[in-house]
Amino acid sequence: ARLGFRDNDCAQLKAHPFFRSINWGRLEAGLVPPPFVPDPRRVYAKDLGDVGAFSTVKGVELDAGDAALCDAFASGTVAIPWQEELIETGVFEELNVWGAPGTLPPDLDPSAA
Repeated sequence: ARLGFRDNDCAQLKAHPFFRSINWGRLEAGLVPPPFVPDPRRVYAKDLGDVGAFSTVKGVELDAGDAALCDAFASGTVAIPWQEELIETGVFEELNVWGAPGTLPPDLDPSAA
């Protein structure tokens, strides 16, 4: 019984008691600030299953090298499907930029500011 967008309408969500204090007309007109603004750099999902319906990645197949990287990346704290999503979308490579051996990457080096 998950709330959400149904039949091209958000009425069920707007009618929920949790949102009773929101003046939807004023909010939609931009006259009041939203009660929550999500961080665009963060994914609010526990695993790929929560993201799957919104993913634009289609037809990607992992090869043996990808699987080996995924196995090495497995830390026990991040679900394997989520790791695969990070690899498939290129986020893993974007976030893992390292300098020469023994040095810090530019984003972690305080003297590189």
